[in-house]
Amino acid sequence: MRKLNKSILALSITTALLSTSAFAADADSKGYELKTKSRLVYFDRDYENDASDRSQSAFAITADWTTPQYGGWIGVGLSPYFVEDIDSDGAIKADILAVKDGEMSGFALLGQAYVNLTPIDAMSIKIGRQLHKSMLLSSSSSRAVPNTYQGVNASYKPMKGLSLYGAVYDEWSARNSDEFEGFRTDQTEPGAIDYVAVMGFKYKFDAFTLETEYLNSKDYLSKLGVKGSYVTNFSDSKLKLTAGLVTSKDDGDLFVTGAEGDTDDENRNDAVKGETPSSNDATGIFAEAIWSKNNFQLSAAVSKFDDIWIEDNFAGDHGRNPFPTRSRIGPDLTNANETVAKLAFSYNWNSLVPGLTTEIAAAQGWDAENSIDASLGTADEDWKEIAVIYKVPTIKGLKFTGVWHDYNSDETGTVDGVKGDETDIRLYLDYSYNFSF
Repeated sequence: MRKLNKSILALSITTALLSTSAFAADADSKGYELKTKSRLVYFDRDYENDASDRSQSAFAITADWTTPQYGGWIGVGLSPYFVEDIDSDGAIKADILAVKDGEMSGFALLGQAYVNLTPIDAMSIKIGRQLHKSMLLSSSSSRAVPNTYQGVNASYKPMKGLSLYGAVYDEWSARNSDEFEGFRTDQTEPGAIDYVAVMGFKYKFDAFTLETEYLNSKDYLSKLGVKGSYVTNFSDSKLKLTAGLVTSKDDGDLFVTGAEGDTDDENRNDAVKGETPSSNDATGIFAEAIWSKNNFQLSAAVSKFDDIWIEDNFAGDHGRNPFPTRSRIGPDLTNANETVAKLAFSYNWNSLVPGLTTEIAAAQGWDAENSIDASLGTADEDWKEIAVIYKVPTIKGLKFTGVWHDYNSDETGTVDGVKGDETDIRLYLDYSYNFSF
């Protein structure tokens, strides 16, 4: 697939205009929806290196407009994004805001513009700019607006409990960008990676669920993920057990020294950045137990890696990390030979404070190594996190989220995936309202 961006976007917008005219002519057509969301967001990031310290705040609006399926088989979705700068201080870095001419700024973007086809029952095909969320690729909601992808996404449910899906994308917009661009590595120009594709299935039967997904970042990286879960219900509680494995592997000429900054490959003898072929062959295995009773939930998880497992599928990507030992914020804890254990406790305070939920989580990673040679570096790392979520009972759609995250590392030598100490505070105030007509 070569550069579908112009034809896909043109097809989406043209079909949207034609379909809208057809909808308007159909007096009996109903099912239009407009989902609006406003967000006030504030980041305060404090690093071990004071020169990286920064804070940013912004106000964002997204408006998701969707039509009914005209004739039972074609619909349209459009969603503009608007981000307005409120304040920024410290290092110039594109977290919430974009960087323009060395300064922080807001931006606007037509984030979604797609045609939704339903040619047969239980099948959906989206063509154009759209959100994506699956095991190994995701549109993140951790900034002011989500990142979105441009391409084709299809799903099919041939029988009860079974879902099949696949997608091919050739461009994306980052969470802090006002434009779509081709995928690249840290050593190439946009478009060097022709496409990113995923395919997978999910099967649910009674208490058992099985999921698998394959991802290919063309000529760069491939991944495979498999996980299964089983839920046991007791008289007043339930226990969910999950286990799985996920791989990452170099997959072409674009995977060279420096193409992915966390792989330690610059430590190879005679390595030339951007030229010397590099390698990655990682497998991460994990297990998780979640016990839920009444208003509280307790979870424990462990992950183990051989080579470094690479989260980024292309430059600028930040996920998706499918391991249950991940945090909301911060380094991945997926380094070579690393073992990671996590505990988390959440409580819904509905009986005392309706709408309030809190979560406390912590993880420890140990025996991380330089992925080229353990003699070049070893490290331990840990993080602690507190999250507060409050859905205001008296105002439907209004939600506050606050996250405090603290990451620390003890490193000897060099392990690229291990970072300097960092403390993050992130605050979100969201208001959503849906119109149907």
